[in-house]
Amino acid sequence: MYSVVVAFGIASVMLCLGMFLRGKFKPFQSMLMPVSVIGGVLGLLFVNLVLAKVDIAGVTVKDFSNIVDVFFVMSFISIGLTGGKKKSKKPVDKEEKKKSSGPVRGAMGMALIWCILYALTPVAGILIVTLMGGAFNMEPMYGILIPFAFCQGPGQASTYGKLFEGTYGFENAEMVALTFAVFGFLAAFLVGVPLARYGLKKGIAKNKSKINAAVERGYLVPEEQREALGKTTFHSANIETVAAHFAIMGVTYLLALVLAKLISFVPVLGSTFSAMLFMWGMFAAYIVKGIMRKLKIDYLINNVFQSRITGFLSDYLVVCSFMAIQISVIGSWILPIIVVSVVGAVITFLVSLYFGSRLGSDHDFERVLGVYGTCTGTTPSGVSLVRMVDPRLQTPTAAELGVMNAAMMFSTPTMLFITFAGLKMISLPIACAGMLATVIIYLILLKVFRVWRKPTFTLAKGRISDGVEDDSEIPFLRGYLHNVVSDGEADIEKTIQNSWN
Repeated sequence: MYSVVVAFGIASVMLCLGMFLRGKFKPFQSMLMPVSVIGGVLGLLFVNLVLAKVDIAGVTVKDFSNIVDVFFVMSFISIGLTGGKKKSKKPVDKEEKKKSSGPVRGAMGMALIWCILYALTPVAGILIVTLMGGAFNMEPMYGILIPFAFCQGPGQASTYGKLFEGTYGFENAEMVALTFAVFGFLAAFLVGVPLARYGLKKGIAKNKSKINAAVERGYLVPEEQREALGKTTFHSANIETVAAHFAIMGVTYLLALVLAKLISFVPVLGSTFSAMLFMWGMFAAYIVKGIMRKLKIDYLINNVFQSRITGFLSDYLVVCSFMAIQISVIGSWILPIIVVSVVGAVITFLVSLYFGSRLGSDHDFERVLGVYGTCTGTTPSGVSLVRMVDPRLQTPTAAELGVMNAAMMFSTPTMLFITFAGLKMISLPIACAGMLATVIIYLILLKVFRVWRKPTFTLAKGRISDGVEDDSEIPFLRGYLHNVVSDGEADIEKTIQNSWN
């Protein structure tokens, strides 16, 4: 495993170079390009131009892929261990309850837009590869991988790519999925940043605040360094708090492996669900957290520090995703992959713009930016774009992005169609028909939940109205999502930090 350690070191070098470029070069600052993406692009070049020709301790792209796989599962474990505080039993003020329900309608609307794209992009991907793939010896099934990369991010792309590769028998599926994820990240910022600047210029954005210098710069100078990383929960003479947190995560990881092994014995779908180790990682984390609560020792996990661990894992996950791509392996497929990615980005942009501008509020433009960034990268990508036009987070858009993850359960039918197609239990045409049918259902739900209204703005005309959204939520939505947003701004911010799809 020595090569994996060296691979981790190389990824660290790329992150350091990314920090330098972000801190010194205005173009990266103005685009709010994350260090992990900058470092990832540098790493992609290094892997394919240097590592492909020079042997460095036996490091290969497989080592970076292994880091992605492990860190993705660990990030879900970290999210599960973070947990929330016990809810207060004291009565909640009516005005406070009304205020906390604000993000619910927008969250549901953006979640349904996400679900539409999750079902629509694989159909487009399959169609394009069907038309082009024959000339490049690429099977249409590879096109179905794009929603995992665009809508869910590099971690899910790696997980499901590996599933398609190891369980369903599609060679190099993981690398194809990760390549889609790379193009998704690039689309998020190459399209999203100009759109944000256009919205500010056109007066579509609700607030015209100047972006915070620290956000643009990407680092904090000494007088700005006020936020703590968390609280110490162990005495350093006994064990460092960092070591204790990682020890608990290590035990949880082993439990996740046991759960995955047990589920593998289930007939037909066992191998598929067993490969989704991230899911069992989060489930194992809930078990560990529950046991600690029963023993009344859950205070030993500091939620703030645990969320920092999640961020650490996510940054390395992104940079290693770029470095897990070997162009020579997928070289013959690169043209269909590019076409699918471009078409996927265009579809994502158009769907996000059309439905996002009709959610019915005075901050629909911020919602468009948020949902577009999330549906091409990750939730933090969406938050980064929102911060360009709303640096102080005066609109509830960032909170809605965090809350909307709870409503993504509506995408389950799409996931089942993709799974059954991978197992060859249904044909691709039937899978496509099923996914298109779910799109129709999502459109109906947009009307049912009253989040498909008249446009509040257009890119050509600018702002048309401030919408008609009010605080009167549909009872089902409040009951379904209320608890997610009822604990104040701190929990909302934590939700955003932990929502790495």
